[in-house]
Amino acid sequence: MKFSTGIIPDELTFGDMIFMGLNREKMFFDRDKNERTDKLEARIYNLASSTQKEQIEVTIPDYVDLKEIDFQQQVKLKNPIIKARAQANGSFANVVWTVEAEDIVEVGKGSSVGKKAEPAKDAVGVGTDKK
Repeated sequence: MKFSTGIIPDELTFGDMIFMGLNREKMFFDRDKNERTDKLEARIYNLASSTQKEQIEVTIPDYVDLKEIDFQQQVKLKNPIIKARAQANGSFANVVWTVEAEDIVEVGKGSSVGKKAEPAKDAVGVGTDKK
């Protein structure tokens, strides 16, 4: 089986996710000059997952602004993808799983991820004077 474009997780894969903060910024590596550049490639954030029972690293593209989310705020991922790569270890190889997403959004802060639209409700007593 070949998952060349990654695995798209469902709601049960991560469960509730809690924002833990920025882990590091990943910079482009110039292979011709064999040196790291100052051009931002991506940001990697730490999130705690209730289903995985551990902290996971999520890579967000460079064009997304730096996240200023409060510590331990509940968040959701926008269009997450899980990818695997092999890392050589002597005569063996280890599988390294990475999580990439388009964005990280706070739950309940005007985000449209995983939220159903609710009809507008009038305040109590509004419209009672109509005949």
